Amino acid sequence: MTLPPLLRQTPRNFLIGDPPQTAFVLAVVLVYLFTGLFGRDPWKGDDALHIGIALAFAREGHWLLPRLAGQVWLDSPPLFHWVAAITGQIGSWLGSSFADSARVASAFFAALWVWGSAGAARELYGPPAARIAPLLALANIGVVVHLHDAQPATTMLAALGIGMWALALVARKPWHGGAALVLALAIAGLGTGLWLAAILLIAAAAMPLLPVWRSVAGSPSRMVALPLAMAIGALLAASWVLLLDPAHAARVWQHDVDRLIPDGPRIAADAAEWIKVLAWFAWPALPLAGWALWKRRHQWRSPVFSLPLLLFVLLFVQVSGDGIVRNQRALPLLAPLVVLGSAGLPALRRGAANALDWFGVMTFSLLGFVIWLGWVAMLTGWPERFARTFSKLEPGFVMALSWGPFILATIVSLAWLWMLWRSPRTPTRGAVTWGCGVLLIWFLLSSLWLPWIDYGRSYRDVAGQIARALPANGGCIAFSGLQDSHRAAFYYFAGLKPVNAMSKAGRQCDTLLAYHGRGGLRPVLDASWSIVWEGRRPGDRHERFMLYRRS
Repeated sequence: MTLPPLLRQTPRNFLIGDPPQTAFVLAVVLVYLFTGLFGRDPWKGDDALHIGIALAFAREGHWLLPRLAGQVWLDSPPLFHWVAAITGQIGSWLGSSFADSARVASAFFAALWVWGSAGAARELYGPPAARIAPLLALANIGVVVHLHDAQPATTMLAALGIGMWALALVARKPWHGGAALVLALAIAGLGTGLWLAAILLIAAAAMPLLPVWRSVAGSPSRMVALPLAMAIGALLAASWVLLLDPAHAARVWQHDVDRLIPDGPRIAADAAEWIKVLAWFAWPALPLAGWALWKRRHQWRSPVFSLPLLLFVLLFVQVSGDGIVRNQRALPLLAPLVVLGSAGLPALRRGAANALDWFGVMTFSLLGFVIWLGWVAMLTGWPERFARTFSKLEPGFVMALSWGPFILATIVSLAWLWMLWRSPRTPTRGAVTWGCGVLLIWFLLSSLWLPWIDYGRSYRDVAGQIARALPANGGCIAFSGLQDSHRAAFYYFAGLKPVNAMSKAGRQCDTLLAYHGRGGLRPVLDASWSIVWEGRRPGDRHERFMLYRRS
């Protein structure tokens, strides 16, 4: 009698396998995506900004135009904020905080990215690659925080993952691939911008040039399904802009045109900087993708080579000409690199595969030990040097023992040791080690260190102090120097909706909320203004918030 493949594995390979078993991959992905979403305030930066915009939808309606603390905000389309507003409202009804539930939108779009990447890898390189791609997607060092903040950039990854799957599938199953392409274009246009939908359309238009379109049966269906999907998808992608009034539509359109059409001189100037960013941000997907391209260089006329490479080149030109070298802007480049890397990992030579695995084991084991040691230092005061460092970074914080996070962190740490023992030593072990290693570090930070991190990155206390210092009779509040994330945090915690001090409405206000950071100056005001409050977060010595009142 012949046993099924899973039962023929040795006990050492059970559950993990080579390549990793589907159940194991699903478990790792689910734990990863939901780790760190809950139990914290909106954090300084993009997390607070986008939770504030989603909250405005939930509180005030006006679902066509995103608003930030009462002001129209058009920096990105509203799909992410729509989903975050719905999940946040549902979570609030169930007793969760709005912020925690709103972040589920990030997990949803990240799951679509992982799903699309697995589908593209399966179609291009076979079933084993479909189980490597999800782990490789999670393993990239630069992506972990962005996938767990309230972050519209997750819609960009979702669109690219599903888009690659669609374009890989459409030659063999035209109508299935066409439906997936419609979904990808809709997410791109409604979640990221028409510039991303345009890049996907350019890639789709290039597919009929490949020989596979002339060699696979069913050509008439393909020639109908692809252009029909492109047309329907483009209409859905543009639907939000088409519904806006002409003034707002013109602003959005100009923003997308500026992002799509690269600045030639800047591409040459910034390309080297982007390569430096990718060297760590996209590790280990970048070297694995490069190896896959080299091994498959003879297939340059096939989608297995040309599809992810074409998308990477288009996206690299776009980000290089965008004018802002910022880590978050590198996120779209991960999508084609992950799919390519799923083909490169199994083809690694034994020495390189062992080195990648060994480096991951040592790195994540050491980092895990340091995180545990830091938690012990915050809780007990030993080691003294560690304890002083944490106290200096966040003055006034006191760590309390919480049994739930401690037990979960212990279980995950033991699971890491179990994985190292059970995982078979094969070329694909690197994906397991790096995917599980990033999960280990993020889980430990999100359980053991979460109270300390939340204390330093939340504006809850500052917002409360401002609210208590405001006049009892209310009235309008003007702001000067506040960043978008500040306004969103104060709206979330205190319901404040300040107006720009330079606007007509702002000049009529008798209360002014001002901010200056490193190297900034206090606002220059006449003698009729007097300061009634000044404060900051305890761990940030450079920021200052000041509340003035006009007599």
